[in-house]
Amino acid sequence: MSAYFPKLSETFSSLLKELKGCRVGVIGHARPDGDCIGAQVGLTRLLLNAGVDAVAINADKVPESLAFLNTETPIQLLPIPDIGDMPLVYVDCADEGRVGPKTSQALISNERVANIDHHISNTNFARINLVDVESAATCEILAGIALDLALPIDELTASALYVGLLTDTGRFGYGATTSRVFEICSRLVASGASPVTSARHLYESQPIERLMLLQRFLKSLTLELDGRLCVGELRQIDFIETGATYADTEGFVDYARSVDSAEVGLLIEERKTSTKGSLRGKDPVLRLDQIAGSFGGGGHACAAGLSSALSLAELKNGLIKAVESRLNGIVST
Repeated sequence: MSAYFPKLSETFSSLLKELKGCRVGVIGHARPDGDCIGAQVGLTRLLLNAGVDAVAINADKVPESLAFLNTETPIQLLPIPDIGDMPLVYVDCADEGRVGPKTSQALISNERVANIDHHISNTNFARINLVDVESAATCEILAGIALDLALPIDELTASALYVGLLTDTGRFGYGATTSRVFEICSRLVASGASPVTSARHLYESQPIERLMLLQRFLKSLTLELDGRLCVGELRQIDFIETGATYADTEGFVDYARSVDSAEVGLLIEERKTSTKGSLRGKDPVLRLDQIAGSFGGGGHACAAGLSSALSLAELKNGLIKAVESRLNGIVST
C-alpha cells in the first residue's frame, strides 16, 4: 500500500527522533472543535508512545460533546504551572494567534517547534511545518502519518482521529471528503474507533440550552443579495436568557449554508468583548478564507471565521458587502 503523506511522514519521523525524551506541549486553537481536540489527543498519545513527554494544553475548555475523548489524556487548561520555556507543537492552527491573543502573547518566548495543519491560510509560522491544504482535517494528516510510519494506534487514539475527520468533513458531506478520507477512517475503525459512539456523543446528546439557542438563531435568519447569502445572528442576551455557552453555536452556520438558494451562510455572534463571524460556502472559488482574512481571520476556501472589535451591526454590514463583492466578481469573470 502506498504512503498517504510520504514527505510529511519522513519529516514527522525526524521530528519524533528530535523530541524523544523532551517535554513538549501540544497546543490547539481557542474555542476548540472536533478536529482540534481530536488532533491534540491523537498527537499527544502518538508522541507519548514514541517516548516524548507530551502534554496537551488549550486556552479553552473541551466542549461537552467531546469530553469522551478527554479522559486518559486530558487537555490541560492554560496557564499550566510548569510550562516555562516548553517547546510547542501546534495543531489545527492557521497562525499562532489562533490559540487566543492572550495565550499567544503569554507563549511568545516558547519555541514553535512544529505546526501541523490543513488550512489554506496557514502562515507556516513554526520551525517545522507539516501542512497539507488538500486534506479534509488535521486529523487526516496525523492519521495518515501514523499509518505510514506504522505507529501504534490504540482505541482512544483512533477515536480521537476519527472524530476530527467526522466533524471537519461535515459528517463526510463537504467537498474535501475523498476516497482517502474513507480509507483512513476504515483503518481507524479497525483500530477501535466507534462510529456509533462518536455520533452519539456528538449529535445525539444535545443540551436543551443549545437547542433553545438554535431556535433563536433559526428565527433570526434572513436572505441577502437576492438569496445568495443567508445571515443569522446571536446577541449576548440570547446566551444569557437561554443559559447556552459560546461553544453551543458549533455547527449553527451550516443551517444558513443549507438554504437552497444560498451560496454562502453567515453567522454573527455578539460576545462580551468582541464579535465573531463564521462563514460557510458551497464553492471553493469563493475563497471565504480571504474574506475572513480582510477582517483579521482566516480558514478554508469554503469555511472561515474571524473575531472583531466591530459591533454586530458593523461587522454584519461589512461582511455582507465583502461577500457581495466576491459574488459579483465571480459572476463577472
